[in-house]
Amino acid sequence: MPEPMNNYNLPLDRHEIEAKQEQLKEQYPTFGNKSADDLEDLLRYEDLFQAHIDGLEQIQVMRTLEYELREENERLAQVNLSSEEELKKMRENVAELQMFASSLTTRLYELVQQHLDLQKPYSPLVLLRRLRDESREMDEESEKVVSSFMDKSEVDCEEFVKSYKSLRNRFHSSEMRYKLADAAYKSGTLAGVPMTMDR
Repeated sequence: MPEPMNNYNLPLDRHEIEAKQEQLKEQYPTFGNKSADDLEDLLRYEDLFQAHIDGLEQIQVMRTLEYELREENERLAQVNLSSEEELKKMRENVAELQMFASSLTTRLYELVQQHLDLQKPYSPLVLLRRLRDESREMDEESEKVVSSFMDKSEVDCEEFVKSYKSLRNRFHSSEMRYKLADAAYKSGTLAGVPMTMDR
């Protein structure tokens, strides 16, 4: 950038003056081709200087870009304003959908819990316990039949044998099922083992 010239630093050598003028033409071509009187007028009259600046190509391009940017910003602002109501409705819809999804999630957890509660009576451990209790019940019932038979003086032997045999058959069948199911559960192959007795 050339050094500003005034009465205090104006070079005396003509060649130096010409060099500075050439530098001025390169750096500020719009001022470099003006006469001294024109330059003085520009410095003296602010309106004239402003008109000269406004006529520069770079200034015109800059103002054109500024205008286009302002127009684009206004257009985008209008788009945003026109979309505000729609965005508000969309936000409300999203809020409603979130509440609905939350209620569905809660209902899902409730149904899963119900499903788990329904499965509990049929879990392998519960079914094994039932088989074991059923086997013990048959054993105790057959022992009661024997005790009752021993305590009575007049007993129908044929009826006793029939009842005792039936109870012992059911006991052994239940006991066998329990042992098979217990072994299958411990080995991880419980699926397919009958878990209830046909009476």
